[in-house]
Amino acid sequence: MNSPTIRFGLIGAGVASETHARELRRVPGASLAAVFARDATKAAAFGAAFSVPKCYSDISALLADKDIDVVIITTPNGRHLDYAVATARAGKHVVVEKPLEITEDRASRIIDACRSAGAHLFVIYQRRYSAAARQALADIREGRLGRIVLVNIVDNQYRAPAYYQKDAWRGTWDIEGGGCVMTQSTHLIDLAQYLVGPIRSVFARTRTAYHEIETEDVAVAVFEFACGAIGTFSSSTAAFPGQRHLVTISGTEGSIIINGEHDEIVFRKTRGDATASGIPQSFSFADPTDPRDYPTDGQRAQLQAIVSSLRAQNAPAIDDVDALIAVRVIDAIYRSSAEGRPAEVHHSRDARA
Repeated sequence: MNSPTIRFGLIGAGVASETHARELRRVPGASLAAVFARDATKAAAFGAAFSVPKCYSDISALLADKDIDVVIITTPNGRHLDYAVATARAGKHVVVEKPLEITEDRASRIIDACRSAGAHLFVIYQRRYSAAARQALADIREGRLGRIVLVNIVDNQYRAPAYYQKDAWRGTWDIEGGGCVMTQSTHLIDLAQYLVGPIRSVFARTRTAYHEIETEDVAVAVFEFACGAIGTFSSSTAAFPGQRHLVTISGTEGSIIINGEHDEIVFRKTRGDATASGIPQSFSFADPTDPRDYPTDGQRAQLQAIVSSLRAQNAPAIDDVDALIAVRVIDAIYRSSAEGRPAEVHHSRDARA
């Protein structure tokens, strides 16, 4: 990079952009140079609230700004493609809030554009950056859990009807691309594959049980992992009052239960360790229902990793094919539910496979 400081621009002025604006202040070697929103008043209000030097309502002006090295895209899921392609073509690196896009084809087009332009592509999956996830990954890689046989994913959240009513794009197929699986549980789908390896097949059921939306607010699935483990998955935004998000990984020599969002190890025991870690005193099964109330340490850690990667010109911690695999699994969940049969997930390292 030409500057020792990595200079960021934001596309979007919603909840996710608020998180990035706050956390970038705490990342050494990073600065927030500009924000874009289609509504000039909203852009100006965001800029005033977070002391952003430049506020744009013209996307071409932001992308032409030579004081921006990287652009973070926080728009609705199905709006990522156009902004990401334009950003890459403008010669800037691309950070996309999860998921990469709402279909494999659209996600692959982002990857193609970044590769063609020589732009780094990062996708925000901050739960990989928790200490709990690092412990689980170390236990698995070093064999302390033995052969992984079972993975249980529980993501039973609650969102009040106002959550969907406030933003017309939420709960729509064409813009959000799905419901609780696409927007909420994509985090745990990514985390489980990061820890255990890719999911190779899915047998799923989805329902719209509570909210007046097009997409699902309840989903369940059985996963088969390439490593031979099987898994269960439940996802919801209709499960009042909302529960902590848990991933349980069980092997022939040990088990661990983690909450990546709140960076907690809820339980851990291996055959070689006579003691077991119990539930932390601070642990509560209840979880926030407002996205603004979730901890954001993981975003800060991932932003720091992005800055370090760009300054060292290293490969990103989450590569583009990892992000595409997460999209493929979500697609398989929806396909399986629609067809009433298992759906295979392809795992070629070629983004276009």
